[in-house]
Formats: sequence, C-alpha cells, structure tokens
Amino acid sequence: MLKQELETLFAAMPQLVKDKLQPVMINLLERAADLDTEEDKTTDYYADEHEDIMKEVHKVKYINDQWQIMNARKNN
Repeated sequence: MLKQELETLFAAMPQLVKDKLQPVMINLLERAADLDTEEDKTTDYYADEHEDIMKEVHKVKYINDQWQIMNARKNN
C-alpha cells in the first residue's frame, strides 16, 4: 500500500529529479515494500519506520518542489 503510493508520487516527478534522486527513491521503495509486508501494523517498529520513510519522502518532495520553482523562473 505505501509502496504503491510512493511509486505514484515518484512517477509524477520530472525525469531530471528522478535521475538525480533515483538511489534515494529505490531505497524508499524497498523500505516501503518491507513495511507493507509487516503483519502487525501496531508495533513501535512499524510506526517508527513509517515515520522515518515519510520524513525522507518529504525531503524528496521538497527537492522536487524547489526544482519546479527554479525551472518555472528559468522559463519565464
């Protein structure tokens, strides 16, 4: 479930951002897949790992947003 959401999010990003952040994205997708296979979603491990993944996702989204802002300025 989380992995699918991340795949959708990452697919919508420009190719330049994907190319630069590919190792990070692959790592996040692998961690999300491992988390999705976790049976007990109420453990501290699940909550902590989910929080850590989302922190990294927010960083990726921030970089993507900054790239789009810079690209918009360049095009205007």
